[in-house]
Amino acid sequence: MKIIIDKTDLQNILKKAISATEKKSALPILSNFLLKAEDNKLIIEATDLETHIRLSVFTQVEEEGSACVNAKRLTDISRLLPTDKVNISLEGNTLKIKSGKTKYSLPTANVEDFPQMKEFPEDLSFIISGDEIQNAIRKTLYCVSKEESRYAIQGVLLKSRDDKIDFVATDGHRLALYTVEKTGNIENPVEAIIPQKALNELRKLLTGMEDVKIAVEEQYIFFKTPEWILMSRLLEGAFPDYTKVFPSEFTAEILLDKKQLIDAVKRVSAVIEGDTKPVKFILNDNKLTLRSFSQEYGEAVDEIDIDYQGDEFVIGFNAKYVIDAVEPIDEEKFCMKFTNPKGQTVVQPIENEKYKAIIMPMDID
Repeated sequence: MKIIIDKTDLQNILKKAISATEKKSALPILSNFLLKAEDNKLIIEATDLETHIRLSVFTQVEEEGSACVNAKRLTDISRLLPTDKVNISLEGNTLKIKSGKTKYSLPTANVEDFPQMKEFPEDLSFIISGDEIQNAIRKTLYCVSKEESRYAIQGVLLKSRDDKIDFVATDGHRLALYTVEKTGNIENPVEAIIPQKALNELRKLLTGMEDVKIAVEEQYIFFKTPEWILMSRLLEGAFPDYTKVFPSEFTAEILLDKKQLIDAVKRVSAVIEGDTKPVKFILNDNKLTLRSFSQEYGEAVDEIDIDYQGDEFVIGFNAKYVIDAVEPIDEEKFCMKFTNPKGQTVVQPIENEKYKAIIMPMDID
């Protein structure tokens, strides 16, 4: 193995791969990168056995070959190299790195010990734009459950509906849904729960400009572009039936300005300590009143003018849940649709129907 690579290209590819490695595993090989030099490319693989990433970058390959080297050490070294031109070669069991007058000699591990990535199942693949996948992650990941006991909802559900794919996340108190269009193999039904870590890794790889091939086979999901492949083991378990959660009838509906509501919720929740910040919403006479109260720090009240002429409607929310649901909306205006003071509330944009969120209320005295 012998290559000449640009320092920035090396830094970028290592930066994307490093978080997929396992630093405290009982298997030392998982703290390594697998490096391959072939077809005028440097290919780097990293895995923790749950997520497996393969990235490639064009480079000058003088001699093909492969090596397995400590991921953190190589990444740290790449940040310190003095010149743009970097020479990397394998001599016996030692990886040699030369940049200007700086030289490193790193020990290597046996490449045969590095876990193999499964073949991408092209016949099962369909395509979603990278921009839409970025949107789906941004608009749903905040709802993923943090409770270890609720294994099936610690990820985002990806489920096909004809030529569409739903991305869904819930923690039992709220739910987020984002629907995208797919092309390619639209006949094959897809239902998979993607772990949070895999989606965070995917987010780092996406530029928003690419089309991404996606395939699900057995217990794995694959995301592929010409520059990289990400493979992840799926979460097991039954994801709740989200299609039955969205109400068809509402007691009250109001139109709100996104920034105005977020700012008002932040202001009134400032008097409450802790993660759970109860805020009361009161609809009455073309006015939304937000109120919060703390025995220790007092009361806060704010008002927003709205178009509402029905009976007084009072409901309580966790302030964080309201902000989290509203922030992913790209438009300035959005709708809040209420069922009853103890039932689910729907948050959604006015024009773009791809995103919907549900917030469950909380009791506030």
